[in-house]
Amino acid sequence: MVDPASPPSPTPRPAKSGSGCLWAVIALPIVLVLGLLAGKALGGDSDDGPDEIRAVLDEGDLDGVAWRVEAVRDVEGDSCAFLFADDEQLTGSCDATPQDASFGESTVVFGLALGTSTEEVHVELSDGSVVDIETMPADGVDGRFYVEVVDGDVDAEALADP
Repeated sequence: MVDPASPPSPTPRPAKSGSGCLWAVIALPIVLVLGLLAGKALGGDSDDGPDEIRAVLDEGDLDGVAWRVEAVRDVEGDSCAFLFADDEQLTGSCDATPQDASFGESTVVFGLALGTSTEEVHVELSDGSVVDIETMPADGVDGRFYVEVVDGDVDAEALADP
């Protein structure tokens, strides 16, 4: 005879298996992908920030080197000027310090002009001379810029008073 008041078995009964976990495993990646796509479509990709804008100010060939000067509005919104030699960035600045690069017996002098209404800058060179350079705007980049090829292997020392 079986005792009706016998204690329960020490091994638990196996849990009823269901498909609830399987649906969660399948649905989670789908929901994540759809969320990412919706975020991009709504412009929620805030990690990129504003786009960089570039405009070629002047270019040429000196002593067998193809050079160009670009005005750039970087992703932080700063206006900069950069010189490229054979498609490699050589030098540049985002402030009003004059920049230069020599190729043989010629030097490219360039930079960002002070103020937005400056129509001419005066750059003092390492040989003691001062060169007057007209400034120009660049499409989509704030400020005015200047570029001039001068004779000699010289350095651009500073902006000079007129």
